[in-house]
Amino acid sequence: MLEIESLTVAAGNFRLRDVNLAVGRGECHAVLGPSGSGKSTLLNAVLGVLPSESGRIRLAGADLKRVPIERRGLGYLPQQLGLFPHLTVRDNLTYSARARGVPAAEFQPLVDKLVAATGIGALLDRRPATLSGGERQRVGLVRALASQPRLVLLDEPFTALNESLRRELWWLLRELQRERQLTVLLITHDLAEAYFLSDRVTVLLDGRVVQQGEKAEVYGRPAAPEVARFLGVETLQPGRVVSVRDGLATVEVGTARLTALASPGTVGEVLVSIRGDEVILQRDGGAVSSVRNALPARVVSVRPGSPLLCVELDAGFPLFAFITRPACEELDLRPGVTVNALIKAPAVHLIPRSG
Repeated sequence: MLEIESLTVAAGNFRLRDVNLAVGRGECHAVLGPSGSGKSTLLNAVLGVLPSESGRIRLAGADLKRVPIERRGLGYLPQQLGLFPHLTVRDNLTYSARARGVPAAEFQPLVDKLVAATGIGALLDRRPATLSGGERQRVGLVRALASQPRLVLLDEPFTALNESLRRELWWLLRELQRERQLTVLLITHDLAEAYFLSDRVTVLLDGRVVQQGEKAEVYGRPAAPEVARFLGVETLQPGRVVSVRDGLATVEVGTARLTALASPGTVGEVLVSIRGDEVILQRDGGAVSSVRNALPARVVSVRPGSPLLCVELDAGFPLFAFITRPACEELDLRPGVTVNALIKAPAVHLIPRSG
C-alpha cells in the first residue's frame, strides 16, 4: 500500500537518509525513535510538506512526487490536532469533504458511523475550546477518518493525555483500524503505544533506519546496542560466547554462565540482552523447572512501579525482573533475600559487540 524506497529528505541541517519502509493494506506500522531521530521529517515527506532529495514514495502503486497534498488521499491526525476553533465539531468533521465538493450523501453515512463509534454525538454543536482533551482527541480522530483516506498518518496522537485516557483511545483506535481495515502509519516515541497498536515497527535513530520487522522480533531481539537501549531493555551486559553446540551458545556474563540460542556468526564478545518480563523468580523449594537458565541470585532492591515492580538482582551480573505486587509479597522479596532467577534460552538475546 505505502512503499518508501531509498528516501533521503533534508529538514534544515538534519537529513533523513536512505529510508526503506513498506506498510501493507490494513496494517498499522509504527515508526519509533527519540526526539530528533527523523520521525516527523519522514511523516512530512509522506504528507508532501517536505520534498525529497532522492528516493520514491508510492501509495497504492502511484508515485506521490508530483501529487499535491490535498489529492494524496491521506487522513492526518497531528499532535496538536489543528481543529478549527471558530467551527463547531460537526463542521470540523465535514470541512474537508465539503471543501472538495463531495456531496453529503457520500460522506455523511461514514461520519455518522464514526460519531457513534467514538461516542461524540453530544458534542457536535460545541466548539473545540469547550471540549476536554480526550473529547478533542476523539474529534480529531473522526476527522482524520471521515474522508475515507487510503492511508492514515498519526503523529504522536495521544502524547498529551493521561495514562488511562490514552489506553482507552488505544483500544478505540485499534478497534476502528481492524473493523475498517485502515492502513496506518503511526509516528511515536511511546514503546507501549507502538507495541499495542502496530503490526510491524521501524526504529529510526539519527536519521537512519536501524531495525524494522514484526514488533515481537524487534522488541525481543534488538539488532544493535543502541536499539536495545532505546527499547528499554533492562539487562544489557557484556559477555563472551565460550562454545556453540546444537544451536545453543554458552556465554559467560560476569561470574555466571547462560545458555542462549545461537545465531549464525555469534562468537566472541557480545552484549547479553534480557527483558525484565522474561525473568521468573522462585524461592528455594519451588517447583522443578526445565528452564535452561536457573541462576542463584540475591535481591538488591525492589522498586515500585505500575502495574509491575522492578526487582534488581545480583546473579553474578546485574539482572532485572518484573513481577506483580501479589507475587512479590508471596515470595517475600526484599533486599538480601536469595532466589532462583529462571530464564529460557530464547529470552537470552546475544548482540554482537561489532553491532
